[in-house]
Amino acid sequence: KRMGAWADIRFPTYQEAAMNCTEEFIAKMKQKDIVINFVQAWRNDTLEESYARLDKPTRLHAYSVSKSVTSIGVGLAVQEGLLRLDDPVLRFYPEYDPAELAPNLRRMTVRDLLKMGCGSKDKMFFWNDAQRLQCRDWQDYFLRNEFPYEPGTRFEYNNFNSYMCSCIVERAAGCTLKDYMTPRFFDKLGIGNPDWLTCPMGHSAGANGLFLSIDEMSRIGQFLLHDGCWNGEQLLDPAYLHEAEKNQYPVNAPKHGYGYFFWTNPDDESYRADGMYGQYIVVVPKSKAVITVQALDSKKFFDDVWSELVVPFLNKG
Repeated sequence: KRMGAWADIRFPTYQEAAMNCTEEFIAKMKQKDIVINFVQAWRNDTLEESYARLDKPTRLHAYSVSKSVTSIGVGLAVQEGLLRLDDPVLRFYPEYDPAELAPNLRRMTVRDLLKMGCGSKDKMFFWNDAQRLQCRDWQDYFLRNEFPYEPGTRFEYNNFNSYMCSCIVERAAGCTLKDYMTPRFFDKLGIGNPDWLTCPMGHSAGANGLFLSIDEMSRIGQFLLHDGCWNGEQLLDPAYLHEAEKNQYPVNAPKHGYGYFFWTNPDDESYRADGMYGQYIVVVPKSKAVITVQALDSKKFFDDVWSELVVPFLNKG
């Protein structure tokens, strides 16, 4: 057993926690006018450093960190035999006539979606786009789109990959992704009454819309660090997580690589969940470390998080 009960882990108050590397990181971000709300830096299941701009942890929009949680949900459904990664997407949409849909859609699998490899011609619309206000049935929109590229061969960051994974789990399980994951994952990690926004048809957004506190993000990071084990209970098959966390593109990969809704870090070994405006769960298995960040800034600054926070923390005594 690699991890004891979460309740046994001591949480220093924000005032007590050592601030060395984090304090320097915050100072540098302030110089760049980047707003950081919370930081936690864990090693060996101990909170070593933290920062809080707000007076207490509060649930904030995790944006695309939601995708990584969706990946965990898919893994749970695979584990329970509800679906397989190589299942065709259209297996879950028998009401559609394949002859009326794009040929490449007929070959698309759940695994292709998890890799951001649906083969779409563009990113399609999503949360902040005007078309979202006009389109009600997002599944139909996706299924009737064009897919000019062979599925699974070309990385194209498209929010509909994870939205469709959410809907597929729902169709396989008979309840929304949030409701499916609540007893199997959220409740186990002490993430009570999870908040996850839905599309106009009531399906969990999958790609974003999940609200988490910094403590909850750190718990997810610890769950990942310990290969899906929580409080001595193996919640998720480690084999799935090992696949999800490693680069799935031998060629045509994004910088440093991409797994099943997880990004590979600059060291080409560790990985992260990564959300817009600076939401990060950075997992470094080799160092038994988890670093979480909640920010609110339009600047893309993960390079700063890596070089000015993660690396100094890992190199600290």
